[in-house]
Amino acid sequence: MSCFAKVKCFLACIVLYYISYLYNYKCPTLTPLQEGVETILHPLHSHHSVLCDYLHTGINTVEPYTAKVHGFLDDHVHSHPLFIEYKVEDKLTCAKNQFSTYVYPYIHQLYQFTDAAEVHAHEHLSQVYDKVQKTLKKD
Repeated sequence: MSCFAKVKCFLACIVLYYISYLYNYKCPTLTPLQEGVETILHPLHSHHSVLCDYLHTGINTVEPYTAKVHGFLDDHVHSHPLFIEYKVEDKLTCAKNQFSTYVYPYIHQLYQFTDAAEVHAHEHLSQVYDKVQKTLKKD
């Protein structure tokens, strides 16, 4: 049972990472201007377009609920005297700036590596699929 829980957690982490990869790296590059070039260069362009559409549909579905949460935070947390006294907003802004300066370049490299690995995996699996199809047609 413990092994199943570990596998389930591992798969959930992979799905979460792939959603992050799509949202932060792949979907912003799928502009209509680049779609013509991207279709020729990237074999998974159509899959990425469909996944990005699903992702944006999910984001649009969740957006009204996140707006309510932001309203609650503004009313009850951000206006709290301790929040103002300890200048938490300034510390959060500083942490975001530090993240974008020091951490995000490494995450961007990881996304680039994921993109290359995705293309190589697609090419390899396409070759295996073609071999299996040829073998099945011979029999």
